[in-house]
Amino acid sequence: MKNKKGYLLILGLLVVVFVILYSTGIIGRSVSIQETQSISANDVINEVEKIKNEVKIGLTMNEIKQLYGSNYTLVNDNGDLENGNDEHWTYRFLGDVNYKPAGPDHMIDEEGMLSGKAGVELFIGWKNEKITLFTITYLGTDKHIHFYSNVNGKIEESVIK
Repeated sequence: MKNKKGYLLILGLLVVVFVILYSTGIIGRSVSIQETQSISANDVINEVEKIKNEVKIGLTMNEIKQLYGSNYTLVNDNGDLENGNDEHWTYRFLGDVNYKPAGPDHMIDEEGMLSGKAGVELFIGWKNEKITLFTITYLGTDKHIHFYSNVNGKIEESVIK
């Protein structure tokens, strides 16, 4: 009888562990952000305005890391970007954290934006560890991809798709 209680206790503990692992997504199906919470157009617009207010030409790498952390992608442009910058970074906000764009990091991820997997993308160009250019790409409330750029202080906004 003692062994039966031991087995039942172990079985019960295994069931509890399995339920915890499954409900947290460690095992079983993976749960994307879009399944657990939808990104509202308001969230996107608020994030874009926040970035526009915070990011400025001339800010240093350390200042950007203080604002947004070190969770950026170091862009490999394969020599495509002939703008004289030393390096480029991309930050991604409000999208599915498990989503990886199919194309190169220096290209606009139209597929991700239109599908809702990519939220807001901030692309930064660096020269001597200071921002020389930045762009913001996002899906607007009109369901079109919007592109905001600030290159050496010259600001342009457009709808690209």
